[in-house]
Amino acid sequence: MAKQTVYFVLAVALQLAILAAVPARQFHARLTGTLIAIRTAPVDPYDFLSGYHVVLRYEISRPSQEQWAGLSSPLQSGKTAYAVLKKGPEDVWLLESLALIRPKNLLPDQIAVKGKIHRGQILYGIEHFFIPEEGRNELETALRNNRERTLAQIRVDKYGNAALIGLIVQGKTYEY
Repeated sequence: MAKQTVYFVLAVALQLAILAAVPARQFHARLTGTLIAIRTAPVDPYDFLSGYHVVLRYEISRPSQEQWAGLSSPLQSGKTAYAVLKKGPEDVWLLESLALIRPKNLLPDQIAVKGKIHRGQILYGIEHFFIPEEGRNELETALRNNRERTLAQIRVDKYGNAALIGLIVQGKTYEY
């Protein structure tokens, strides 16, 4: 009987470890990452199944043909890519280049964000911003009226993992 209990406890512990590993990257990025701001354009303010949220698309998600051409191997969905960002005007970070392996020797005004190639764009795992019930109308109106001027605050850890921290609309920060 004791042997069965040990196996049961090990099975439960393994399942808990797997569940904990899923958000661990974003949690680590939130705790240790560098805070940066990137341009975004919100889309789809309501999802019937998950409530009010905004699906975000970023300027850094759509590299130019020249930036794609800089990769050493062909564009393939599901492949990991690193977007090398450079600090630009007004402290907004812009896409400078792409790499298939994490760049090691970045300058102080550069940072690498890890993403997955998907149908000609790069997804970083920070594409959803859930809108709290309180203040929802204010945020939705601000997003609708300021689509091109909305910024996302993200934290990026040393491994390139990103975590969405908040949105900045008309100078006001909405925490995630």
